[in-house]
Amino acid sequence: MKLQKPVTSQVLRQSFIDFFASKDHRFVPSSPVVPNDDPTLLFANAGMNQFKSILLGGDNPTALKRAANSQKCIRVSGKHNDLDVVGRDSYHHTFFEMLGNWSFGDYFKKDAIRWSWELLTEVWGIEKSKLWATVYEEDDEAFELWKSETDIDPTHILKSGKKDNFWEMGEVGPCGPCSEVHYDFGPESDPRTGEPGYEAAVNLDGCERFIEIWNNVFMQYERLEDGSLRNLPAQHVDTGMGFERILRVMQGVKSNYDTDVFQPLLAKIAELTGVAYDPGEPGTPHRVIADHLRSLSFSIADGATPSNEGRGYVLRRLLRRAARFARELGAKKPVVCEVVPTLVEIMGDAFPELKARQAHILNVIRSEEERFGRTLDQGLDRFRKAAEAALDGVISGEEVFKLYDTYGFPVDLTEQMALERHLSIDLAGYQKAMEEQRERARSGGKFTSIFNSLDGWTILQDGNPAFVGYESDVARVKTLRFREHDEDFWIVTDRTPFYPEMGGQIGDTGLLIGNGVRFQVIDTQKVNDTIVHRAKLLEGSVSEESIGTLTASVDEVGRQATRRNHSGVHLLHAALREVLGEHVQQQGSWVGPEAFRFDFVHTSALSESEIKRVEDIVNEQIRQNLSIVTQVLPVEDAKKSGAMALFGEKYGDTVRVLTMGDFSKELCGGLHAASTGQIGLLRVLRESSISAGVRRIEGLTGLGAFELLRSQATAAARLAQALKCPEEEIGQKVSDLGSRLRLAEKEIEALKVAALSAKVPAILADSVDLGKAKAVAIDLTTQVTDPAGFGRLVDAIEQGLGLRQIALLAYGFDDKVTLVSLVSQDLVKICPAGPLVQAAAAVVEGKGGGKPNRAQAGGKDPAKIPQAFQAFLEAAKNKLA
Repeated sequence: MKLQKPVTSQVLRQSFIDFFASKDHRFVPSSPVVPNDDPTLLFANAGMNQFKSILLGGDNPTALKRAANSQKCIRVSGKHNDLDVVGRDSYHHTFFEMLGNWSFGDYFKKDAIRWSWELLTEVWGIEKSKLWATVYEEDDEAFELWKSETDIDPTHILKSGKKDNFWEMGEVGPCGPCSEVHYDFGPESDPRTGEPGYEAAVNLDGCERFIEIWNNVFMQYERLEDGSLRNLPAQHVDTGMGFERILRVMQGVKSNYDTDVFQPLLAKIAELTGVAYDPGEPGTPHRVIADHLRSLSFSIADGATPSNEGRGYVLRRLLRRAARFARELGAKKPVVCEVVPTLVEIMGDAFPELKARQAHILNVIRSEEERFGRTLDQGLDRFRKAAEAALDGVISGEEVFKLYDTYGFPVDLTEQMALERHLSIDLAGYQKAMEEQRERARSGGKFTSIFNSLDGWTILQDGNPAFVGYESDVARVKTLRFREHDEDFWIVTDRTPFYPEMGGQIGDTGLLIGNGVRFQVIDTQKVNDTIVHRAKLLEGSVSEESIGTLTASVDEVGRQATRRNHSGVHLLHAALREVLGEHVQQQGSWVGPEAFRFDFVHTSALSESEIKRVEDIVNEQIRQNLSIVTQVLPVEDAKKSGAMALFGEKYGDTVRVLTMGDFSKELCGGLHAASTGQIGLLRVLRESSISAGVRRIEGLTGLGAFELLRSQATAAARLAQALKCPEEEIGQKVSDLGSRLRLAEKEIEALKVAALSAKVPAILADSVDLGKAKAVAIDLTTQVTDPAGFGRLVDAIEQGLGLRQIALLAYGFDDKVTLVSLVSQDLVKICPAGPLVQAAAAVVEGKGGGKPNRAQAGGKDPAKIPQAFQAFLEAAKNKLA
């Protein structure tokens, strides 16, 4: 049945899912856009991410043959980086939905192509003459199937090269030809394409006429480390359709931004800024803000937060970029956060995590916007200093990149500001710094290639390991495959008691012992759903015979300590919700044998009394010795039972439900104590902020907490003895001593300033007469003991500077030079301090700048201070001439 038009985004999304459900595909909800279970990705960037282990030949626990979904995706770094064109064209985004259907060893090219055409033309009624298909130039099979299985115009089937029509997961691993479907928006959308025979534009980068809407990837090969291809044992289909792009087609509009997933956002931005939206170039700020808001909101909902590293750093850059565009529209207060409720109205039904975490998303974005407001002012100050220090009228590429990277200034803004000061920028240096950053992003975001293929592994048996560590710390296992890598051995066994790092709990350590061979397991990881032991060879030699059968034994002491800490974290979570409120949600955790840390949503620091209440509640549950019970339930039954699920976690069909009496009930696959009494004791070490709206508690349980208390008691007793007071008076005694110390420091500082001020007349008397001014050039290295003393003496000299006086003061230390030039107020117009210090700094391989009456520079060679003085005097003479 054809879809009735006009069609809304909700109807179109559901129509896609319903169509493939009719073809026996199982609907699989979107995985989190923050892939916490895949350290090789910053963000989910394709629908296949959550199926990667199946595509790599790993476990398929539910025997999934056909699947369909709408996946949340972010592409903003590494290979898939569309940031520079977002908002400037009609179809690129940092956040987008990817509609997809998959076949895992089931149907292949024929059905994939046939169903693509059926959905597009028969169900959605898209005009057939508007559709073009591309296939890989060597894939004659797909080329012929488009002819035989559809009634597409044969002249609209084109062959393309590897760049456009051959898909690869990474440097090695599953890959194959792909067949893309493109929609023709007509020559009016891109006048260049109106010429006859311009169908080559179908795969032309930057073309606004022929837009790719769907890609069918046919995974039939494996790329080996030597670059060759071999056939996969099973063939898969992996498709991806850009939801915003097909929505644009179905709604008959000229841009993705004209669809109903963007228009309310753009209208709200216009309302907040007072600047009407323009679909042309003037509307770029509106489009960037709308796009970036989506990426920020979905990633924050799934557990990410802006920070200075990893994906948090990417989010901070997105937020600052959006906030700067809001400033460009004249906004004087936070705007981006105020658009969050509108986004929730549009997409909250399809993605309920937006509704559930709306307040948190809004709070995080608002806090970051307010912080950036202060940073932006700092950036303007940084630009001013960079402009004053510009050599030969050119702002360095490093400074331009710093303004972009730290303060959110795009290069075109910096260039425009430079032109206003009759300066230019080092564009080549900026591009070099930018490429270095992109390379870091690429290397940080690509797949760990050694796990993308079985090439390079010694394979003893097929299969994937089962985790048996819930039942035992020791198991007799058979090796499936192994390889040596960076002086370590990576070993995969048919089953293992070693818990891989997941859900915040670190991977187990222990021993693997075989026939004359012994390994120390230093880490256990889960890669593409495969549990891998990283091990050091302790004795023996590795061969198929020696490693074929192993005894795997976990470090029992470390595991028990980890169990106690992990169970303590669950009690802590429940206690925090009781003390602070139901808004508290886990944002992340780290659990090891020595300690734990727990990140949670909360807007303010905890008071001492709140921390004490939390500790008291947890330790009361420990004293009650509650039974800790684990049940395995279907995921929906588990949620209905009241078990708390974590935002941003991807759960399977069945889950483990951890219950501690009536106090705590959460979904958790980790290892735990048998009862709360085994935890012994929980002690909070510190509480801090890690980002806007997210707090962190670090603590200890068990023997670690006991040892901490004992060491604190010992330290308190020794301190009381040293202070000659009872332990309960230590705080007051230390406070009194602190007050006395601060008073003494002020007196010492006053004496230092007085002593330095006494030197000023003699320093200024040793001058050179330049006619219109008297100049002082002196090396103060021997007259002060440290850089702070140099600064104090410079301040004193500046205070003592009389009329018609200029000075250059130098201080050398650790093969470095600091130069400061001073100019009396009556000379600043004809002889400003900046050019004087720059002339001197050039001699010692440095640069600097500052105000007309005082400027500073750094350099590298103290031995050249005398020559710097000469350069200073020459520059002064020229200015005063």
